[in-house]
Order: sequence, then C-alpha cells, then structure tokens
Amino acid sequence: MTVTLAIAAPADANEGSGFPQIVGTWTGTYLVGFAKSNPNHAKGLLKTEMELEITKLDGNLITATNRWRRIGDTDWVVEEAMGTFSLDEPTRFVLAEAGISGDDVSAGIFHGVYLDDVIMVTYAGPGTGVAFAAQLVKKDAKQ
Repeated sequence: MTVTLAIAAPADANEGSGFPQIVGTWTGTYLVGFAKSNPNHAKGLLKTEMELEITKLDGNLITATNRWRRIGDTDWVVEEAMGTFSLDEPTRFVLAEAGISGDDVSAGIFHGVYLDDVIMVTYAGPGTGVAFAAQLVKKDAKQ
C-alpha cells in the first residue's frame, strides 16, 4: 500500500484564488425603505445611489468600502465592510458593514452574488430597520 501526499503551493492571498475577481468599484441605484421606527420612515421610499468599492481579496475574504447618497445629495455616507465568499457557492458572498461617517450610518449585512459581470446585493440593517436590493455594474476606470 502506497500513500501519496500532495502538497499544494499556497495561493497568493491577494488573488482571491478560485473566487470571482471583483476588486474595483461597482455602482448602481436603488429604492430604500425604512421601518416605522426609523426617523426616515416618513420620507417614504428614497431613490439612492451607491458605490461599492471592493478594495482587496485575501482568498475568500473581501475588504470593501460602501459609499451611498440619496439622489440629489452631494455628500456621501461612507461605511466600511468586511466579508467572505461562500465556500460551497463561490459566486455568493456576505459583507458586514459598520458606518464611519454621516448622520445616517448603520450596521448591516449585504448578501450578494456575482453573476454575468454584475453584482446583485440585498441589504438588511436590522438595528435601524432599513432594507433594499440593488444591481451593481463595474465602474469604467475612465470615469
């Protein structure tokens, strides 16, 4: 009986080996809704734009910055996020974000999927009662 051990060379952590290469800035617009307890509830559904910047992949780990603002506003709300690709479904990921600037920051979870050069996300902010879904496309480097 012969036992063979295979030793694989470690993948470069920055490559996100085996996972979609989603580093870059992804943009889109969406409608956001608020629970009755949220101070923004009375404003109704708000049209919003976002830029999700995926800054780094370390294997399955994702580092990101989310910038969003209501259509017509000039200032961005900035929130940092850390996440992971699913190990059993490598096009799916989650991001946990925490707000760092602005009055409307919140902490919440993005559930995302990368499919056909598009990122689709759903977001839930349970502490503030906010939810939305968005389809994001990669921003052209020339913009």
